[in-house]
Amino acid sequence: MMGNSKEVPFSPTDSFRFCPADGARLGEARASGGTTCPECGRSWYRNSAPTVGAAIVRDAKALVTVRGIEPEKGRVDVPGGFLEVGEHPVDGLKREAREELGVEIEVVGDPVSLAIHNYGEDGIYVLAMGFKARIVDGEPEPADDVAEIRWISSEEVDDLDFAWKHDREFVWAALNDGE
Repeated sequence: MMGNSKEVPFSPTDSFRFCPADGARLGEARASGGTTCPECGRSWYRNSAPTVGAAIVRDAKALVTVRGIEPEKGRVDVPGGFLEVGEHPVDGLKREAREELGVEIEVVGDPVSLAIHNYGEDGIYVLAMGFKARIVDGEPEPADDVAEIRWISSEEVDDLDFAWKHDREFVWAALNDGE
């Protein structure tokens, strides 16, 4: 914790207690997890936050990154991140590749991986969508929250300390899909 902040109990699965639109106290959650505001009538749900990741493949190797920030600082990850509100997953993945690597990418096919996990200790649930991609312009350089990049073969995947198990499986699948 930083500065004068105090520890506040938080659960990524608890329902909202106050309406994000008007601040009214919300009632008990329905079985579906949603709750309706008595003032404005809007329904609110605690949902997984959408994220995207890229298995950028070139010459039978995949580009992986080393995280430069918490959570999981120093561990292996794939380029990507949280989608912005209303952003299409492919557009978000292209934005993240520019921000983190300084390259333009092209997504190859449909998602290779869909997974749910917690983002950090006491973190929110995320829905991680993984896409195979290729670089169409530029040479990757670490930027933003990336400390280092590595090109790895499928034989190296199991020896790396991935931040999230699903990324190991995702990279391995992208390298072994036969294309």
